Amino acid sequence: MSERNAALQGPVTDVEPDFLAALPMDNAVGAIVALTAEVYVLRERLATLEAELTGRQVLPAEAVERHRDTPAEAEARAADLAAFTARVLAELTRNRVPVSRIHPEVVKYLNRSAGDRPS
Repeated sequence: MSERNAALQGPVTDVEPDFLAALPMDNAVGAIVALTAEVYVLRERLATLEAELTGRQVLPAEAVERHRDTPAEAEARAADLAAFTARVLAELTRNRVPVSRIHPEVVKYLNRSAGDRPS
């Protein structure tokens, strides 16, 4: 079995590499579980902060649950959610060709010196 190395060895000068081509499903599930654990930690910390703020009478009990956005806040949150969702979902359908352009001389240099790089 060949060693997987997801790190780029230089700039992408052609089609982007497919890091997940042969990714075992267990690895993908592991990554999802790890991210889910991180989200839970964030939820737990937010609950702790709310409890501390309530206990110190900085916030009334259930202030977060009772909060109602002003129309301007609601509009800003909706725009932020739409932008966030678009960014995340765009990754599922994005073109594999790099957006940036590398000067042709740099590409020649990288291709010429690729044999000099350690493996």
